[in-house]
Amino acid sequence: MTKALTLVLCALLLAGGGVSPAWTAPGWNNGALEHDGMQRVFRYYIPAARPEHPPLVILLHGGTGSMHKLFRKTSGAMREWPELAAEEDFILLTPNGVNEKTGDPQSNRQNWNDCRAPNARAGTSSAADDVGFMRDLITWSRSELGIDTARVYVTGASNGGMMTYRLAIELGNEIAAAAAFIANMPVDNECPPAVRPVPMMIVNGTKDPLMPWKGGAIMGHRGEVLSAQGTRDFWLKVNKADISQARTVALPDINKWDKSRVTRTDYPARPGGADTVFYEVINGGHTLPHPVYVVPRFMRKLLIGNQNRDFDSVRAAWNFLSQHRLKSQATP
Repeated sequence: MTKALTLVLCALLLAGGGVSPAWTAPGWNNGALEHDGMQRVFRYYIPAARPEHPPLVILLHGGTGSMHKLFRKTSGAMREWPELAAEEDFILLTPNGVNEKTGDPQSNRQNWNDCRAPNARAGTSSAADDVGFMRDLITWSRSELGIDTARVYVTGASNGGMMTYRLAIELGNEIAAAAAFIANMPVDNECPPAVRPVPMMIVNGTKDPLMPWKGGAIMGHRGEVLSAQGTRDFWLKVNKADISQARTVALPDINKWDKSRVTRTDYPARPGGADTVFYEVINGGHTLPHPVYVVPRFMRKLLIGNQNRDFDSVRAAWNFLSQHRLKSQATP
């Protein structure tokens, strides 16, 4: 790289609105862009057999997590996402939230500014413009990575799942489908009314010690949420579901030792609506079901509760997301 080119790239990074150059080699790459006075960072995985216009999956970490912690050995089912990206040839993008206490966008104890109103939280709360950051990321991915803009998907767990709801509400014209895990809608909801149906998959455990199935206070005094059924009903209304046509099936109880079962209910949409799928993980805790990627036992016993091992919830999410396209979007 010449000295002149190096100076040009540095200037782009330092200037307001500047972005880092997109490296398109297969595998993991680091990126950064300037938004709202902060340099926001992210990582993105490019599959080896990359199509001309690949789908994009935005994967959101949980509260006090980070883009660097998503795929650790203790992360359970999340570890499958890079494998799926390589297998299914989509770009996986993992952005970093902002540290609520310090305002640092690049550290490892990050949160998302989901729909919880500031007075519903303990201590300092994130005021970061995460919706705007995601909008910029989609724009960046279109111009730098050539994504299929009709196939932009978002998913996340816990705080990342709650942020998934916010993005579906506020960026519904850019997101083709969403999947939220172990997350409920807040009682004190600061988001604008949801007006655009967005295909939504929801997965919640009935024995979640952090995100209460029946609603109420999130562990750690992090605000109050609706029940899992209340969250489901919120999206059934937004998505104009035909409740009379709902179909519930019990998934096979493959693992007899996990003390857990799963039911899936499909809610088809009325004209102009969007499909909704709801998984009830009976006796499931604050973790994603998976037959192989199991959260360490000490974490399950001390903090997050039981993990179902009957089905692969990450692959189920991709199968759901990949069925949908934004009809109003055309790939450039």
